[in-house]
Amino acid sequence: MLSRVRAFTATYFPVICGLAAALLLLTWVDPALAAESVPSGAQKALAPVTKMIATLVAIAIGLGIAICGAVIVWGGIEKTLAGANTDSEHRAQKRITNGITGLVWMVLAGVIVSTITAIAVAYGLIEQPF
Repeated sequence: MLSRVRAFTATYFPVICGLAAALLLLTWVDPALAAESVPSGAQKALAPVTKMIATLVAIAIGLGIAICGAVIVWGGIEKTLAGANTDSEHRAQKRITNGITGLVWMVLAGVIVSTITAIAVAYGLIEQPF
């Protein structure tokens, strides 16, 4: 298990650091500079588009979480029904692991989207989508 954590950390460490740096940069930028660059007419014209995109992203993340939950349950049922067959039990365990990994990625995607949306609303770039 520890080797998986090390492999995961080594693989995704640059991506995580890049996202963290981008979020820190967004929080340190002066909000007045960002708000002045977007005309109010453009904000009003793009409001329906931003609401539609926010709705589609929320639906996609919600469906992803539901599918991951279904995969975890499916893997649990397969593992229960595997009996003494080690190959079936291994496949079921792999399915459960993949479901949990997908669930973590979906929750992480939701947090990232919410954070970026909150920053954009705070800087006056877009209106509150919901």
